Order: sequence, then structure tokens, then C-alpha cells
Amino acid sequence: MHASVPVAADPSNSYALYLPSAYSPAKHWPLLLIFDPFARGEVSVKLFHDAAEKYGFILVGSNNSSNFKDPSTAIRLLWADVREHYAIDPRRIYTAGLSGGARVASSVALACKTCIAGVIANSAGLPNGAAPPAPEVTEWFLVAGTTDFNYVEQLHLKETFEARNVSSRFVVFDGPHGWMPAEFAERALAWLQLRAMLKGVAPMDKEFIETQFASRLAEAEAEKKAGDVLGATRAYREIAQDFSKVRDVKEQESLAKTLAASEETRKAKKAEKEALKLQDETAHRVGDTVAGLAQGQDVRGQFMVALHAAVNEANDEQRKAPSPALKQAIARGMASAFSYAIENGQQLMLRKTPIPARTMFQAGEVIQPESAWASYLVATAEAELGQKKPALEELKKALEKGMTNAKALEDGAFDRIRDDEGFKQMAAKLAQSPPQ
Repeated sequence: MHASVPVAADPSNSYALYLPSAYSPAKHWPLLLIFDPFARGEVSVKLFHDAAEKYGFILVGSNNSSNFKDPSTAIRLLWADVREHYAIDPRRIYTAGLSGGARVASSVALACKTCIAGVIANSAGLPNGAAPPAPEVTEWFLVAGTTDFNYVEQLHLKETFEARNVSSRFVVFDGPHGWMPAEFAERALAWLQLRAMLKGVAPMDKEFIETQFASRLAEAEAEKKAGDVLGATRAYREIAQDFSKVRDVKEQESLAKTLAASEETRKAKKAEKEALKLQDETAHRVGDTVAGLAQGQDVRGQFMVALHAAVNEANDEQRKAPSPALKQAIARGMASAFSYAIENGQQLMLRKTPIPARTMFQAGEVIQPESAWASYLVATAEAELGQKKPALEELKKALEKGMTNAKALEDGAFDRIRDDEGFKQMAAKLAQSPPQ
């Protein structure tokens, strides 16, 4: 694997690259273009590395496309370089991304209409305001965490795809907003491999198909046994759709229909509706106090007090919630308010207004005290304001909370303190951390 391959036409752009060990330009290979919201090409490529070796995918992770930046130039340069240097199967070009990177991956598919065979959309779906795609072209692997603030978006997007007969899978991992675990990355590439066989653009492998069928059936049965009747229904339905051309799936079709019509499902849908309502209420209650922080310096103190109270109330409700689903709903609501604070702060930093930005980042620390990202962002605002000591203190907190992204210290906000000995020591320590 190569962490940084310069683009020949513009070496200020680069990408992480993985070529399967059997790679040869004598044949064409499927390609996965990956977009991380923080331009961490190496992190994203490492996630898919084992699965790419197993299924023979070329991996390319952009080191330039990131949130709050127009990705069009980076994508154009990346695509031209990759197409020139590697033997790519034009029928099997896929995109993947996390959060804002997922929206980039989706936008590429929507823009080129027929050139992207599939999208792996992790923790976000379509670009804001985009219409759902036509059913004939791209296939969609949707994934979200149980406490991901974009879980609901992915759930509704799956429902939209089903209504429009768009080929898709939706899987949920146990965790917050972030890259999926490696085992789910393997599921994603396995599904794309299966779909390619069904479309006749990859050699049919009966042993692989039977192994995938058994694995998918085990997943569905595990969801059913765990009491996730909605997830099990969806899983059986997806099995029937994916394998109907290659084996008998009448039993899975029957199971999906029986579960969908059951009293258990009716109760589960009612419980899901209550959980989604609780998530929305939590997000608004905490988020409204965050919004109040933007009203001016003279009222920020009172809204910060209100924010602490709202967060404490939500945490107390979560502890007392009678079911895991309701606990997860409250966690997603809190995560949504956190995201609102952080994104507003980042926009304020882009507008060169670090004082209100700092307040928003501090709100993020209140909502999620364990967040290394929030402390890092407070540090950027403090550094931009020339507040060396507070900036270094926040950076230290970020490292103690698990910050590992050394590239983040390249932010221009740190230029004022870059020569400080304390900053150099933390930068050196961070440089020794493996990217995650």
C-alpha cells in the first residue's frame, strides 16, 4: 500500500493506493474510489485493504477531498491520473465515502449517471437536495451506526430505494457516526462482487455465491433471534432479491412476508416510531440551546448554562431509558446536536470569526465531553485568536482523549504557535500514532 501517490498533473494533489498482490495490467480490475471527510486517504484504504485483496479490487483514497471544500478539482485530477496509470474495468468502477465523503461518493455517481456501478455510503446518503437515482444503473450499500445521528437518514433512504426498485442493502453496526468496522467493509465489497456476478460483469463463482448465501442467512437469523424483527425482515427481503436468479429463495420470501405481517412487526414499528420521535425531541432540545449561543456575546453565558442543563437532562433520561433502542435514540439525538454545533463552528472559522466558533466548539465539548475532535477544534480557535496557552491545553486534552490524526496539525490556525516547544512535542507524539 502507498499512503501518498502524487497526481502527475498537479503534485499538490495525491491519493492513497492499494493494488491487489495479483495485480497485472494484462487484465482489467474493479476500482473503488474512496472519500474521507478529513482527506485521510490512507485511513480509508486501510479499512478496505483485506477485502480488496480477497476480491481483487484496486483501492484509491483521496488525500484532498474533504468537508467544506469543493471536491470537483480534486476528483477530476484524481480520476484522470488513476485512469491513465492503472488497468481499470470500466464496468466496475465504484465509489465509497464516510459522512460528507459519502455525499461526495454519491454525487459522483449521480453526476456521471452510468459510469459508477455502485456506491458504499457510510453514515450519510445523497447530497443535500438531490433526487433519488434511477433504478437501472447504480447499486447502493448503505451503512450506519446504532448511535449515528444520520441513522434515520440512511433508514429512510433505504425505504426510498425499495419503493423505487433501486438495488440496495442496508446494514447497521454497533457504534457512533464514523467509518464502519472492517468486517462490514468486507460485507460491502462482497455484495458488490455478488451483484457484478449477477449482472454478468464478473465470472460466476458458485462456491462464493453459496458461501455468501449462508453468511447472509446467518446474519438474518441472528437479527431475528436478537429480537430485531425489522432488521430481520429487511435482511430476508434483501436475500430474496440478491439470490433469486441463482437459487431457490421461496423460503426467504415467505419469511419476509410472514414477519412483515406479524403482530411482532406491528409492535416493532410502533416502538421504532417512538424511538425516532425521542431522537428528534432530544436533538431539538439540546440543539436549540446551541442555536441560542449564536445570538450574541451578552447572552452566551445564559445559553451555556441552559446547554449544560439540557445535556444533563438528556444523559439522565438515557440512563433511565427502559430499552436499548430508546437509549440509542437519545444518543443519536445528542450526536445530532453535537454535529450541529461542530459544523456551525467550522463554518464560522471559514468566515474568519473564531470567537463565536470557539463557543460552538466548546458547546461540542459539553455535549460530548469524551470527543477528541471537539477539543482539537477548540484548540484551532484558540490558536487563531493567538491564545497559545489555552490552545496547547486543548490540544493536550485532544491527545489524551485519543486523537491520532497528525495531518490535522497542518491547519493554518496553528501557524501562530507552530514554533512553540510544547506544540512541537505534541506534534512529534502525534506523528508516532498510527492513523485511524
